[in-house]
Amino acid sequence: MDLSKFSAFKYEHAGRRVITPRRRWVLRVALVLAAAVSLVGFPVGLIAWLVPLLVFATAPKMLYIGPRYLICGNDIVYFNNVTAMTLEPATGSLTLVCASNSSFTLRRDKFPTNARKDFKIAANKKAKFEKASRRLIEKVLRASTEVELNGISRDDHVSA
Repeated sequence: MDLSKFSAFKYEHAGRRVITPRRRWVLRVALVLAAAVSLVGFPVGLIAWLVPLLVFATAPKMLYIGPRYLICGNDIVYFNNVTAMTLEPATGSLTLVCASNSSFTLRRDKFPTNARKDFKIAANKKAKFEKASRRLIEKVLRASTEVELNGISRDDHVSA
């Protein structure tokens, strides 16, 4: 899958982590080296297994917004199947309801930030949520014209 056409956002979700080809290669090398080190010096060599564990555990969780669908962990939402969208700016959530009655909710509080002060954390999360939700809304409206909108103006998000 070519991810170059996708908008990528770090997003803390319950699904699986994204392991890129480079990270996969580093993980394999670290596993082989950990096995070799633990065979040579058994009790102390067990510490070498922390490196592959650390490589895997630090892989980011991502939200990918593509031209026709979004990928978030184990969830894939095809934009043509979206029947309703609800934006709630006060709570910071955008809900996409699909034809199969499944739903995906994008939440403002799940966007990570490196800021340390509360007002900067809130501003960064708000900016990331607005950017991601704006892209989602535009792509869904482009793909499906018969979407029920709640809290969203069609005129503000339709691009030529």
